[in-house]
Amino acid sequence: MADQNNSNYNEEEEYSIMTCNLPKDAVVQILLRLPVKTLLRFRSVCKSWYNFLKSSNFIKLHLTHQISRPASTFIAYKRENHSRLWPDLFLLHLHPIACDIEQYNFTINHQLPLPFGTDDLKDYANFEFCYNGLICLLKDIYTSPVVILWNPATRRNKCVNIPSECSRFTYLKLGYHQQSNDYKILKVPFETRSNDESSKMAWVYTLSLGSWKTIPFTLLDLTVAWGPQISLNGFVYWLANSGAVECVICFDLIKDEFKLVDVPDDRGFDRELVRRRHMVLRGSLAMMVSVEDGSRDTEIWVLVNKISGLKPYSWTKKFIIEPFSKDTIPLGIWNADKLLVVVLQARALKQIYSYDLFTKKKNYFHVPKEQDLGSFMSVRGRYFESLELEDGYG
Repeated sequence: MADQNNSNYNEEEEYSIMTCNLPKDAVVQILLRLPVKTLLRFRSVCKSWYNFLKSSNFIKLHLTHQISRPASTFIAYKRENHSRLWPDLFLLHLHPIACDIEQYNFTINHQLPLPFGTDDLKDYANFEFCYNGLICLLKDIYTSPVVILWNPATRRNKCVNIPSECSRFTYLKLGYHQQSNDYKILKVPFETRSNDESSKMAWVYTLSLGSWKTIPFTLLDLTVAWGPQISLNGFVYWLANSGAVECVICFDLIKDEFKLVDVPDDRGFDRELVRRRHMVLRGSLAMMVSVEDGSRDTEIWVLVNKISGLKPYSWTKKFIIEPFSKDTIPLGIWNADKLLVVVLQARALKQIYSYDLFTKKKNYFHVPKEQDLGSFMSVRGRYFESLELEDGYG
């Protein structure tokens, strides 16, 4: 490394020497494809690399590159350990078999060591969700709850204490706004109570500010707000009930406002059996609608913005596919226009396959005999390495 204390030190000259005079764009494209562990090591190469690899600009470029790649790693629970006070999380890795891009192996990589000592637990710790390479955990749920945003690739985490005034009858959500390059943690009431004013408030934590604030939860007629979330294009979406009618809650990450979005037309479906699942299809919010007993075809709808009309959006039916059985769970879109699907048997993973939405072809993934896939209860989400929390927020 050049002597960085020397008054004649030139960062541009050092960069040219270290990269053999390659164009900077070419070097960036190479760096974006390297494992996070390698990128962390490269920070010690020279001052210019340290500054660049730790910059918010490169971290955002790296995240965008990772999001654009087909999912290849997933997080799963161990079946026999589900009754513990803390989750046992494992990485399941999907990789192509040599010389055949249509055939994949599904293998168990390793267990993820939690970012806290289990002896320090006051009560339970839950896995909430995984997003942008961050795993969100909720620790000491019933005593002094703490949200942990954890990046396993960099071993960096951010602990956020939940205010004691925040109602316990809330769900945890996480949103990311790409333009501002910032995260927000939400604590949202899942049921409003007339005699509990705290259940009529939502709490919002902005990562860059490091502080909470309260905002009115204006959707007071909701019975229950529930389900997994989708963070997309500056909004967070999740399902809710308004009386006997299902709807979608949408939270604007810039305006800090809630609004309701109707679900796709479900006439003809038995509402007692209907199942809905959010997903992202080609950069748009999509919803899969099916019935639990598999008596009807499954539909996939996409939310489309409208230029004119009474409503600024509409749902468009994109695909009609064969019914899925009760023990079959579509995880979401994988590799452009394919669904990734898991099959359970007696609450254990049995098979994993992809389903092409256009050709309707199923492609079952090969699981080597030495891999004990049946020891896992479920796949909980897509995971990829990222540099999130490396720009000073952690």
